[in-house]
Amino acid sequence: MSPRKRRAAHVSDLRPAEQAALLERLAERRDGVGEAVRGEIERLVARVDPDEVAGDVQLDLEDLDVESLWARAGANRCGYTEPHEAAWEALEELLAPYVERLGWYHAAGRTDAYDAYALGVLRGLYAFHHDSDTEWKAWAPDDPREAFRQVLHTWTLHREGPAERQAMRDRLATWCPGWERDVDLGS
Repeated sequence: MSPRKRRAAHVSDLRPAEQAALLERLAERRDGVGEAVRGEIERLVARVDPDEVAGDVQLDLEDLDVESLWARAGANRCGYTEPHEAAWEALEELLAPYVERLGWYHAAGRTDAYDAYALGVLRGLYAFHHDSDTEWKAWAPDDPREAFRQVLHTWTLHREGPAERQAMRDRLATWCPGWERDVDLGS
C-alpha cells in the first residue's frame, strides 16, 4: 500500500474565524506582505458597486423562507406574534448587516462609498418589491417600501448638503421611480 500524498492546506480549509484571524495577523505585519494586505483591504472596502449591493439585497430578500416566518409567528411566551410582525422582524434582521455597513462607511468618512452603498440597498429593496414573487412577500407586502423609507432616512441624517440630497433624489428618480418621494430629502 502506497502512502497517500498530503494535500497542501488552502485558505478555504480554514473556518471563517480562522480566516479572519489570519488576515488580521498578516495586515499587522510591518513588511511588504502587511503592506500588500492592507492595500488590498483598502481597495476592496473603497470599491462599492450599487448594482452588486442591490443584487445582494434582492437575493437575500428572495431567500427569506416562509417556513421560518411561520415558525416566528403565533403564540410565544411574550404573547402572540402576528405573521406580518414576524415578517417585519425577519426583514429587519436581514437588513441589519447592510445598515451596519452603511454606518461604517459614514463613520470612516467615505462619503462616496456611503452614497453608493445606500443607493444599492435602496435599489435592492425597490427591485425586490417590484420584481420578486416570493411567498414571504405576500405576508409583508408593504415592508420593503417601509424599509426603503428607513434606510433613506438613515442616509439623510448624515448627508445634509443640498447638492448631495439632490444627487440622491435624481438617482432615485431614475432607479426607484416614485419611491424617491417617500422621505423628505430637503432642499
